[in-house]
Amino acid sequence: MNASLRKRLFIWLSTSILVAGLLAAALSFELSYEDANELQDAQLTQVAEVLSHDALSAAAINYKPRDNEDAETHYVIKRLGSLPPNPDPLVDLPLPDSLAPGLQTIEQRGIRWRALVTQSGTGQRFAVAQRMTVRDEIARASALLTLLPLIVLVPVLLLIVGLVLRQAFAPMRAMSAEVDRLDGNLLKALDERYVPLEALPLVQAVNRLMRRLALVLEQQRRLVSDAAHELRTPVAALIVQAENVQHVDLPVEAQTRMTLLRQGLTRMSSLIDQLLNFARVQGATPSMAQRLELSALVRTAIEETLPLAQAKGVDLGCVRTDPVAIQGDPLHAYALVRNAIDNAVRYTPSGGTVDVSVSGESGVACLVVEDTGPGISDADIERVFEPFVRVLGSQESGSGLGLAIARTAAQSLGGEIKLAGRADKRSGLRFAYRQAAL
Repeated sequence: MNASLRKRLFIWLSTSILVAGLLAAALSFELSYEDANELQDAQLTQVAEVLSHDALSAAAINYKPRDNEDAETHYVIKRLGSLPPNPDPLVDLPLPDSLAPGLQTIEQRGIRWRALVTQSGTGQRFAVAQRMTVRDEIARASALLTLLPLIVLVPVLLLIVGLVLRQAFAPMRAMSAEVDRLDGNLLKALDERYVPLEALPLVQAVNRLMRRLALVLEQQRRLVSDAAHELRTPVAALIVQAENVQHVDLPVEAQTRMTLLRQGLTRMSSLIDQLLNFARVQGATPSMAQRLELSALVRTAIEETLPLAQAKGVDLGCVRTDPVAIQGDPLHAYALVRNAIDNAVRYTPSGGTVDVSVSGESGVACLVVEDTGPGISDADIERVFEPFVRVLGSQESGSGLGLAIARTAAQSLGGEIKLAGRADKRSGLRFAYRQAAL
């Protein structure tokens, strides 16, 4: 299974940012927690320092809190060895004489206290104590505040990483779209200017491959064109000789055979002409785009296809001709129109009709050719655009190149061909070509 490089980078970078963020958060919380406790220890020391200069007053020793909040946050100031005046263990605590001087954590009646033992200016030993639950709550609140920037920063970093990766891979996406738009008959090298250095060797290798493919395609087109040119003259001479022989007084059987021979040579000549057209359309470099009247191209194509339609007994006509123009190469435009009409006439049986229409709506030029032939199944719609592909069961003669030529020309012009059944549900095929109109 192919894995997305962008997705993998995003996962690894996001995981790294999250792990680093968690480690930084844990370290920041721990350091802030310790700093808050040290700050509260410093406050105990300052209170004790102030009280040590004078004898302890009765008011300081016998302090009674005003409310529950005051009871939780107040400092207990006690001479060592004295009994607490308040029996509530959450408010007061007994302090034995055996306490060593300095900061220490003691536990009395299930309550933990942080106490600083020192002595006053008169030599009395006393302690300043504070409940650990209050200290821990203050320390946690202070430490949690330090996590707020990290909580905001990590999602922002993840968003920035996603945007940066998307921007970094934008040239690759643009190049993929450019490759999709390339005409398979006119290969050109990809633009290497904006390709990242890591992907540059791959793009250069693709360009070398495309140059080799272009050379092979050019050799194939030249072979087809040269072979068709070489065959055209002798086949035309054979047709003339066959026509001359038919004027000779021959037995009926010989006349029949000569007629079949002439028909075969005519089909061969038509195939050679189609091969030449296919080679021209495939190999021709589009000339400077010109303004082309689509209705004029249609009229010319109908005039040239009319003898074939009359010979087959097919009613060929144009039912709509809007004055609409397109831009493109005349060779490709005429090849598309001529092969669309010629293909419809060839596959329409005697007595059928072929209707051609040219319309322009909403800035789009549309050429529609509808016939009453056998039509094409949905499964064969795409196949018939391939060279030399003919639908099985069709009794009509053809080379299988008409629609291939039309699609190649359409790709060069920048338009789109769609094949479907007739809109009126009758048997037949609807050929629709759409291109931006001038």
